[in-house]
Amino acid sequence: MRPSTTMTGVLATTSVPGKFLADNKDLEESHFCTEAQPGHVKVDIHGQVAPLPYTAFSNAEKRFITLLVGLAMMFSPLSANIYLPCLPLLQQDLRVTPQLINLTVTTYVIFQGIAPAFFGELSDKVGRRLVYIITFAIYVGANIGMAVQHSYVALLILRMLQSLGASATVAIGYGVVADVTTPAERGSVLGPAMIATNLGPILGPLIGGPLADHAGWRWVFWLLTILGGVFLLTILLFFPETCRNIVGNRSAAPKGWSKPWLSFSSRKCTNEGEPKDSERPRERMVDKIRAVIPNPWKSIRIIFYKNTSVVLAVSAVFYAVYYIIQASLPHLFLTIYGLNETDIGLCYLAIGCGVAIGGYLNGKFMDYNYRMTAKKTGFKIDQVVGDDLTHFPIERARSRFAVFQVILHSACTLGYGWALDRRVHVAVPLILQFFIGFLATCIVQTFNTLLVDLYRDNPSTAAASGNITRCALSASGVAVMQPLLNRIGEGVFFSVLAAASGVIGLALIFSIRRFGMRWRSQRRERDQLAGMEMPNSKSENN
Repeated sequence: MRPSTTMTGVLATTSVPGKFLADNKDLEESHFCTEAQPGHVKVDIHGQVAPLPYTAFSNAEKRFITLLVGLAMMFSPLSANIYLPCLPLLQQDLRVTPQLINLTVTTYVIFQGIAPAFFGELSDKVGRRLVYIITFAIYVGANIGMAVQHSYVALLILRMLQSLGASATVAIGYGVVADVTTPAERGSVLGPAMIATNLGPILGPLIGGPLADHAGWRWVFWLLTILGGVFLLTILLFFPETCRNIVGNRSAAPKGWSKPWLSFSSRKCTNEGEPKDSERPRERMVDKIRAVIPNPWKSIRIIFYKNTSVVLAVSAVFYAVYYIIQASLPHLFLTIYGLNETDIGLCYLAIGCGVAIGGYLNGKFMDYNYRMTAKKTGFKIDQVVGDDLTHFPIERARSRFAVFQVILHSACTLGYGWALDRRVHVAVPLILQFFIGFLATCIVQTFNTLLVDLYRDNPSTAAASGNITRCALSASGVAVMQPLLNRIGEGVFFSVLAAASGVIGLALIFSIRRFGMRWRSQRRERDQLAGMEMPNSKSENN
């Protein structure tokens, strides 16, 4: 079937089958109801072909969206870390054992892995904005409940709901970034967002300890309620729908809950090319419901694909090392250096600053690596429409400096362990923590971005699979951390951790750089064959 073309008025669009056609008589306000993908074009009256832009969001709008995405992603680590100083007070007031109160921490981590598998995939179906509204409504309600509850069972259940509401924001955030940025500029946009995100681990202990000591642990949850409520109101008022399955490149006018209450943009969107309701095929109610029910198996299935399993493994390994260092810090710095709770909270600034700076600079590094790889391979970057990555070695572009980062990370982890083992001045392990946080963020952020590049049509679903693997490996690492530290000591423990992460990381990165593009092509061919077989099987059944 040949592409259909309409030539009404000044502009017309050429659309591939299955996409909306749009006509517009006003050149200055022409926005087309189709997703801006490579190969979609608009044709003027003289027959000149001009590609549709990847996104119709302005740079100012993208900066505003990036800010909101970063703040949304901050709530999960902030809620996890601000809670830790409250544990002794909660244990005393609720009259439970340390094991039971620690279970509220474990369940939070478990739901950090579960929630994105549901809400990430749901946001790819019904839109980012609606899922943000749902999750933050759950989050605010859970915090109100925890602030007024008087029983351990209520605390445990509400802690799960708090994680359910906050933890999906990371997967949704990566989806939003993929919606509004081309692969060539994705790193620079993720950098500032990660700065806001990484404020959570820094601010959590600094705020939670003094607030719990002076005002009581209930005020920690009231503070989270206020912050969550203000952010929910901001989403309702200003956050625009970005999901490309809902608004395309932002040319389709949003409807219902997808439309912000107040628009910060004067840009007009039209639906002139969209079929009228009478022209749409009628769907049964059961089919509509089935279409929006989230399917967590999609995120789980991505874990077992050859081309994505290695990417997920790299991110999970180095996130687990980072999480183990964070989780072991209070006990080690208390026993080795005799620091109190306030001083220990301040020690988190070292690794937190490394994470924040690393997240920002690595965004610049990723875009630089993309440009250099494109130049080397003769690939022309299209900042307007976005690049078709089918024949571009995106795996090599993203992992260009990863080998050096892994080697340096292992060296810093090794030095950190022996600095603690030999009881050197506290400044030495803190400096090494800064570099570990810096390098771990560079590695994790790079391969999280690569995962989104590989799944541009369902970025939040793909990002959710990353949450599952990271949380599963981190929880396992923390579970065996303390027994091993007690048995073999800090020096040997962190030496083993450095060697294992280094060897595994280098092997995985070598596989990605050597075979990643081939595996991606094989995966695409299998998906295309499966897509061709499904219609045939349906026709045979009919």
